[in-house]
Amino acid sequence: MNATIAEECANPENPEFGCANALDTLYNTLFHPVLTFKTLTETETLPGRVYFHALCAVILVSALAPAVQLANRGGDAVSLSWAIPLSAIAGVLAWAFTGLCTGLLSFAFTGNARIAQFLTLSGLATLPWLFLGPISLIKFGLGPVGSGLAIVCAMATWLWSVYLFGMALITTYRMTIERALIVLATPLVALLFLLSWILGFVDNIRLLSPS
Repeated sequence: MNATIAEECANPENPEFGCANALDTLYNTLFHPVLTFKTLTETETLPGRVYFHALCAVILVSALAPAVQLANRGGDAVSLSWAIPLSAIAGVLAWAFTGLCTGLLSFAFTGNARIAQFLTLSGLATLPWLFLGPISLIKFGLGPVGSGLAIVCAMATWLWSVYLFGMALITTYRMTIERALIVLATPLVALLFLLSWILGFVDNIRLLSPS
């Protein structure tokens, strides 16, 4: 399947071919991300199916999280009936907030307002987290060795997802790696600065208050 799909996905006359259905989107995002993301960002407006695939990816990954947590830590299976939809809603909101903030920072760097495209590609970047389910099975199937292997696989999944997120940022806004790293680090630096400012303010109030 998929060398042919990847080659045709790069064809400028048919840029959405590689994401014609959900399986194509899954495969090409995971195994041909550079080619797929660059091809998708060559057009001003992505095909509607790609937006839908990205939304489904976020919902599916978010909804899977409570089930994986239950399998790893135990708990009440009945709680999944409300934990799954709540997790899906929270995941969509977190995806939208993170994508919007990162997109606005990128706009400040590049002047390109391509937030919808970046949201879509960043949604596809969550797809590696679908492997957490099978990883949990490794943990239970191989005993102590499986636990160590599951941790390694989970770290690899996290790195894979981070790589795809960075690739989505770079290809959407035509950034260098250095600028992408600055954009990704800015929220963390701003949060640390805000936290230190709040703690300093609270400490000054404490010093001024009667002992």
